[in-house]
This record gives sequence, structure tokens and C-alpha cells, in this order.
Amino acid sequence: MTYESLMNSNIYINTRVSSQNAYNEWIYTYTASTTPTKCRIMPVTVAERIDAPGLYDNVSYICFTLSSASITRDMQVTYRGNQYRVKEMEMDSSYHHKRALLEEVA
Repeated sequence: MTYESLMNSNIYINTRVSSQNAYNEWIYTYTASTTPTKCRIMPVTVAERIDAPGLYDNVSYICFTLSSASITRDMQVTYRGNQYRVKEMEMDSSYHHKRALLEEVA
């Protein structure tokens, strides 16, 4: 079994774009991707919340992608029609895959 065969879900990565309005205030918007990114999505368990208090506050899912995926912290992703913000991003020590913590955008 390969790692890619475990990736049974798709997300759409929304890239953050910044601009300034007439009052020179920074405005952030997101551009939606039309290409899906293969990933593995797992809900955060109660045991994980107990083992690492504070890390999983407001986090709904843990998302695993290949290291080549262009996903970073503070990006937004669309999963099953809902928007999630990438709260934290970790790279595997062997640079094989990325692990993202997703919190739902209100």
C-alpha cells in the first residue's frame, strides 16, 4: 500500500490575495482553485485534544497532503462545501508529506 492510495479525499486550496482600499487599509480576499488537491482528512479525536491542550482549539480536521502541495498557514481550503482556515502547517521530517490543522471559518 502506497501513501498516495491512502489519499481518498479532495480539497480545493484558496490562495490569499492582499490589496489596499481607498483608506490604505489592507483587505484580504481568497481566490478559489479549480484543481482539486488529493489528501487524507481525519477528524480530531478527543484523545488528541486531551494529549495536546491548546493545539487543537477550534480545529475540526487534520489534513495530510503530499509535500508538493502548495498549502501554507493562513490559507483557506474548501472541503465538502465548507471553508476551513489552515491554523497550523507541519512538514514531515523526511519531507514526504504535510500535516495541516483545519479550523472552520465562521
